Amino acid sequence: MVARGVPDAAPPAVVVARITASGRRWALGSGRRLTFGRAGCDIPFGADPQDLMVSRRAGTLAESEGAIVIGNTGRHPLLVLTADGDTHRILSPATAVSAGLAEFQIVAVGADGQRHEIGVVHYRRQPVHREQDTMQLSVRLTQTERLLLVALCEPRLRTDDNHASFATYREIARRVNRDDNYVRSRLATVRSNLAGQGIPGLLRDEPGPASRRLPDYIVRLGEWVLAAGHITVADLDLLA
Repeated sequence: MVARGVPDAAPPAVVVARITASGRRWALGSGRRLTFGRAGCDIPFGADPQDLMVSRRAGTLAESEGAIVIGNTGRHPLLVLTADGDTHRILSPATAVSAGLAEFQIVAVGADGQRHEIGVVHYRRQPVHREQDTMQLSVRLTQTERLLLVALCEPRLRTDDNHASFATYREIARRVNRDDNYVRSRLATVRSNLAGQGIPGLLRDEPGPASRRLPDYIVRLGEWVLAAGHITVADLDLLA
């Protein structure tokens, strides 16, 4: 089957990963995000038979900077296992993991210790320049920071087009009735906090191609918060 992670419109998204769960397969398209959980998600996870210990919306999968971003949007921890089955990370609720692994599993432990598994094979994995090949983030945004990020991502959220431009600093400022410099300063704080947790390409003095590619960095910032599920279509209500 073809999941909603690969849009139907031409040209088709490049498939960056294959996902398997309960004997079924899905394709994760570049710039897209898949949800998994017990109900109302792209990938049924702990749904047959229903395990109430698995959240209805347990998590999300996307690709960013050559790694698969796993977001825990549920109420219970998830495990990230290496291909040989060793526990690699415990992903707590409301956190995200960037996994620079070619192959791994996501596991939820349900009722009576039953294990529900998702297998991920990542085709476009890039070398991850840090001591560990996964990193876990706990991102806490103020109400103002979230509002600015929603305004940044609004063009993509409203069109569902992963090639759409992000808003500029000036467009964000006008959207939220703020000064341009205020917007730059607050978003710079968000970038600094994320960079401190290991997200590449967000600071000017960072070595490597990621920082040189994005001189104003808000494209990278927008791509990350969308991939990690920190900003979604539902957040557009903040701009109403």
